[in-house]
Amino acid sequence: MAKKVVLGMIIAALAAGSVFAQTEETTQEAPEKTWYNSYSEAVGQNKILINAGIGAGILPYTVSLPAISVSAEYVLQKLPLSIGGYFGITADEEKIGNYTYGDTMIGIGVRGSWHFNFMKALDAYASLSLGWLVWTFKTETPAVTAEADYSTVLFGFNLGARYFFTKNIGAYVEVGYSAVSVASVGLSLKF
Repeated sequence: MAKKVVLGMIIAALAAGSVFAQTEETTQEAPEKTWYNSYSEAVGQNKILINAGIGAGILPYTVSLPAISVSAEYVLQKLPLSIGGYFGITADEEKIGNYTYGDTMIGIGVRGSWHFNFMKALDAYASLSLGWLVWTFKTETPAVTAEADYSTVLFGFNLGARYFFTKNIGAYVEVGYSAVSVASVGLSLKF
């Protein structure tokens, strides 16, 4: 179900973008672009990109806190590259009889994104993440409560796109593994 929703959102964003692109005036010649600024129409002179959203988590039980993530990236104007940080959190819990099982995941790290240009208001990108993942397991029984922490290095890869409805406000969709989710959607801002 989540895959169909994400795929539908990507198709809708691309379709909307192509409609907007067709209605623009084409009477003036656009300056020739080079590979290093081909994404700048979506990003413009803004140097900070922020995503805040909600996603499909990777935990096996009933979700008690959906995958929430925030990322902020600084745009390098000479290259189609941005670098920044990432934070995500999710939790779940399952009750079976007198037993309760739960997990909490928190991921934090750095990420870099390579940007592509397909249409004016669309910023498509591929991201790599490196950071730290803290995974807490908790089990409660009538006789005992046990908790264990598992921490590991976080490696992540995402494909995503931001579509800007105004100069500074848009929406994004990402698929791939990014600490606490396999797909997310939400609000995009640029400053």
